[in-house]
Amino acid sequence: MNARRAILLTLLTPVIGLLFLIGCGPDVEQMKDEAQQALSVGDFSRAREISTSALEQVPQSEKRLIWSLERIHLEALARENQGEETRETLERLASEYPAQANASLYLAIASYLRDAGGTSGAIDILLAGDERFPEESEKFNAQIQELQAGGLDPAEIERLRSLGYL
Repeated sequence: MNARRAILLTLLTPVIGLLFLIGCGPDVEQMKDEAQQALSVGDFSRAREISTSALEQVPQSEKRLIWSLERIHLEALARENQGEETRETLERLASEYPAQANASLYLAIASYLRDAGGTSGAIDILLAGDERFPEESEKFNAQIQELQAGGLDPAEIERLRSLGYL
């Protein structure tokens, strides 16, 4: 082997290896599907784990895919009753994706929190949604009334009363 060829092989081998590893890495679209499947079967921590990993790998130019992964992550948080993190994530997404983070999403996330036992977190989401979407106030108030009918603790009742919802 001549010296030129040896130098080229020495320089290109790591580059070829790196390209091979990149090409063989996990497919982010497939990871999204796996995260959605985990969410669908109630494995919320796995859905969060997969969506978080995929979000670290997806190119920033893939806005549609990023939104799908963010939505899966958000729903998994809510279904795991992670109220504060859910609220923070939803507010961040509302800033970054205002068209997708609409009133319906706020209402759905509040329902997931409520169903997971997170009444306080659900109230936080409903109040934030009502503030962000005043034109949808009736829907937010209706869900707050449903929460009240389901039995709130006295502190939550007082909180809603002080804000004028009860």
